[in-house]
Amino acid sequence: MNHSCLFSHREFGWRDPELPEVIQMLQHQFPSVQSNAAAYLQHLCFGDNKIKAEIRRQGGIQLLVDLLDHRMTEVHRSACGALRNLVYGKANDDNKIALKNCGGIPALVRLLRKTTDLEIRELVTGVLWNLSSCDALKMPIIQDALAVLTNAVIIPHSGWENSPLQDDHKIQLHSSQVLRNATGCLRNVSSAGEEARRRMRECDGLTDALLYVIQSALGSSEIDSKVCHLCLFRSKKPRYAGILPFLADNLISTFQQWDGVGPLPDCAEPPKGIQMLWHPSIVKPYLTLLSECSNPDTLEGAAGALQNLAAGSWKVGIGFLTFFFTLSHVSSQWSVYIRAAVRKEKGLPILVELLRIDNDRVVCAVATALRNMALDVRNKELIGMFFPNNLYIPRKAMALFCFSTSFLGSKQSSHS
Repeated sequence: MNHSCLFSHREFGWRDPELPEVIQMLQHQFPSVQSNAAAYLQHLCFGDNKIKAEIRRQGGIQLLVDLLDHRMTEVHRSACGALRNLVYGKANDDNKIALKNCGGIPALVRLLRKTTDLEIRELVTGVLWNLSSCDALKMPIIQDALAVLTNAVIIPHSGWENSPLQDDHKIQLHSSQVLRNATGCLRNVSSAGEEARRRMRECDGLTDALLYVIQSALGSSEIDSKVCHLCLFRSKKPRYAGILPFLADNLISTFQQWDGVGPLPDCAEPPKGIQMLWHPSIVKPYLTLLSECSNPDTLEGAAGALQNLAAGSWKVGIGFLTFFFTLSHVSSQWSVYIRAAVRKEKGLPILVELLRIDNDRVVCAVATALRNMALDVRNKELIGMFFPNNLYIPRKAMALFCFSTSFLGSKQSSHS
């Protein structure tokens, strides 16, 4: 498409308009000219970081943010498209900060809250996802956008409030670009520290909706979808944290009586919200992901979640992160129950088999998960039985360290 045709030839003759002229037209009295100018800026700055910086220096970002409150839908669409390109990529963090300083995040949230146009909702959430890669903007996004992303995008698009699942909804769910953008944004901002994760823990319905998305993927062709992977929020570095806002006493007292062999005991009330993240019933969905999924990012995330859940004995001072939640000061029995639940659900051979995969990140996550499972004496014996003599472990030294110190004993592994 020749974007110069968007402007009148009477005004520019047969030449392309200069950048300052295009930016000035964002303030034109006619909405069609404003929309065309924003669309032309989107075209100009695609893949061109120098143009992106020049648009910022000439005040274009402020004018585009102002258009987010315009009365015309077409202007919203063009302005969002231009902003999405302007803030794409780590090299453009200055543009991201400029957008924030122009009041861009609240303006995007206002537009997301009021618009029903699907394309505009995709563009708005795409801009927020791009912004969320900038460390300086993670907390502002949490403060201004978390509630709206949860209530206006994630919960309604997940289908959690419309259970039980139906096949047609599952297809829409995992092909939803707006849900993909929103979960990608929240995945990024979840790394902003304990305060960010505390706010996410306390956001009503967020945990339930994300877990529902994962549950809906199990047993379907969508288990490898990007949306499923993005819902597996997980920090690479466990962090120390404060006490949980709540922990159901009936869950603790019930599972303290479990012998780790028989069926999981029934609780007075089923787990809900963030309780679902450490309840032993979460083990089965993770194992299903590990046995059915082929997306290495999802495999690493699921193995990492089990790795964290099974770590140590969860005593005071030990923190870990499952999805985006840092848990600490929790009953010292919970990791014991998780390790027993993995054994009960026949998850140990699933983990051992994943050591054959040709992906170092997955192998390291699985190896560390097995090391933690081996803190249980019965698991340690079973892992040694399942572990094949001729297993080739990929190059990562961490995997070799995990096994050499945990349970192999007389078993020998070949390695490079």
